[in-house]
Amino acid sequence: MKQISLDEFLEYLPKLNDEQYYLFYLISRDREVRDELGVNIDKVLFRISEVNPSRAVQIMNSVREISDVFTVRGIQVKKEWVKIMFVLNPVNFVKASRATATKFVQQCGNGKKLDIMKIYNSEISRSIDFRIFMIDVDNKSREIIEQMKGLKARLVITTKRGFHIHVWKEDIMDPRSLFKIKGIEVKTRDSIEYVPFVNQGVLPL
Repeated sequence: MKQISLDEFLEYLPKLNDEQYYLFYLISRDREVRDELGVNIDKVLFRISEVNPSRAVQIMNSVREISDVFTVRGIQVKKEWVKIMFVLNPVNFVKASRATATKFVQQCGNGKKLDIMKIYNSEISRSIDFRIFMIDVDNKSREIIEQMKGLKARLVITTKRGFHIHVWKEDIMDPRSLFKIKGIEVKTRDSIEYVPFVNQGVLPL
């Protein structure tokens, strides 16, 4: 299997049209810290939407360098806890914006103070243009790998315990067959992926 670079990975992603962008996150996430401190530190610290994934990664890398400005549950965040992640499938911001405007107008008369960004963020998951399935394999057992013979995977990312396997919708005739594979988790429309090939520690998933 051919290894690729960060630039090749970003070039591999679905091409955007004029109504789409990619959504990137900085997320504090570390299972060992959770076990050590007894506190769940999982939290979105920072997010950006960007049509240029390479620029987004550069921005997130810069913000990650000053991770100690963030706190979670009163605990100062350490850089090694922070991962750069993104929604694997493109977000249709026109669709999300229209749905947000409609919902905002509908709710204006109820007397409650509305947070339009909260409404918009809730619409994002319903406004994703679904192109790629992400198969999350947490076990490198031969039995699980045997079940996936014949599967057309365009990309495999190695994680701490297993793999993330990308299967494009256009490459599979019957998507239901993915959900019949035992011992894996099939993530669909709003799957979130780590940005690989950047120095952010061992990917924990």
